[in-house]
Amino acid sequence: MNGVEVTGPTADDLDKDQLDQLHAATLKASEACLELKKLCALILVPVGTIITSFGDKKPGASLFTAGFLVIAAFWIADSFSYFYQRKLRALMVPIWARRAERCPEENVKIPETEAVGRLRAAFNASMAYYLVLGLLFALAAWAYAVGWLDG
Repeated sequence: MNGVEVTGPTADDLDKDQLDQLHAATLKASEACLELKKLCALILVPVGTIITSFGDKKPGASLFTAGFLVIAAFWIADSFSYFYQRKLRALMVPIWARRAERCPEENVKIPETEAVGRLRAAFNASMAYYLVLGLLFALAAWAYAVGWLDG
């Protein structure tokens, strides 16, 4: 047609678009993990204040129970976010491999990702934040139980 050849996107273009989309989704999941950690700390204070103000203005079992429940809820939510973040990264590996096969250079390094199950997603280094919060609450609950926080 009039000597002009119309070409569509190449396989590299399509793979790059797909990688860009997966990378953007992975970044969003990573940001969600950080936001969940910040939100957990932010929620703990008003929850403690509300429970204490409805009680006798002293710490009690309900305060520590609520604190543990808040920490557990955010830990679970963050674990799911981390799990899907890792799943998205794993989806990128075959696309990188396809692109690497088309590269004229040899020894193209493909990022390694490790499959992560739900249990491992819940117990990894990034979840240490919730463990520390839980341990602090456990320490406070113990101090209350032995009478150090009668206030």
